[in-house]
Amino acid sequence: MRAQTSNKPLFATGSTLHFKLALCFCASLLLLAIENRGVMTAQRLPFTAMIAPIRQVVSVPTRLFHQLAGLGSSQTELMSENQRLKEEALILRGRQLKFEALEQENIRLRGLLDSTFKVGDQVLIAEPLAINVYPHENLIVVNKGSRYGIEVGQAVVDGNGVVGQVLRVSANSADVVMITDPSHAIPVQVNRNGLRTIAMGTGQTDRLELPYLSGNADIQPGDLLVTSGLGGVFPAGYPVARVVAAPPEAAASRAYSAAPIARLDRNRELLVVRSDSTPLPRIPVSNDPIASKPLTNAAR
Repeated sequence: MRAQTSNKPLFATGSTLHFKLALCFCASLLLLAIENRGVMTAQRLPFTAMIAPIRQVVSVPTRLFHQLAGLGSSQTELMSENQRLKEEALILRGRQLKFEALEQENIRLRGLLDSTFKVGDQVLIAEPLAINVYPHENLIVVNKGSRYGIEVGQAVVDGNGVVGQVLRVSANSADVVMITDPSHAIPVQVNRNGLRTIAMGTGQTDRLELPYLSGNADIQPGDLLVTSGLGGVFPAGYPVARVVAAPPEAAASRAYSAAPIARLDRNRELLVVRSDSTPLPRIPVSNDPIASKPLTNAAR
């Protein structure tokens, strides 16, 4: 015999089902009205206590999902905030370095201004473009030339002492020969006693020589050498070098050594001194002996 199969539908249909649905709908409206009015609150508490554990169990997946999502978003936010703070720290570090550089530049410029007051002449600030420090040549190329009024022979100083003088000039640049160049000589005097001599370059940026001193010259290590003003190129009284060593007493020729005070190979700003102390022109020589004689006050 074949087994009889049931043909009952999965969901019941009919007027009874509609009646039950309408009854549940009315009960829901009634419960909502009671809830809004606050009636039967005391009777509701036991049922709430009974279903509280069920609500906790049912809400576990939802709470886990929100916690995991919050954890992921928090980690992403922390990473982005960390990256942003790193970028801000880098920017602030760059600004700090810039401020430090500006502070050092301000200090150097203040030193140059102080030097300007010491010199008392018209000066022009120039920046080095290149520095050639060879045994046979000590030169600095600056970024100012004849367009700015720079001329051959003008003195160049920094915030500490004498650097050199202008050797060659072009429109937009100039070559400055250092005082340590082997071909350069500068008239100096000992600041302690006024003894005059000449400081010669040696080709080394940390040493000058004083070859023209007598055996009994009153000069000692540590003496400050300043410009004497002779020649009208370098302003008088400006620091040049400091005596560092004296030759032995038994030496045949006493050649003293001195260390330049200016920062010859580390300067960022230089002062070109435009002094008005130009030498007086010579009186032209005439063949007439009477015309060549200077006029006296009576003749005038």
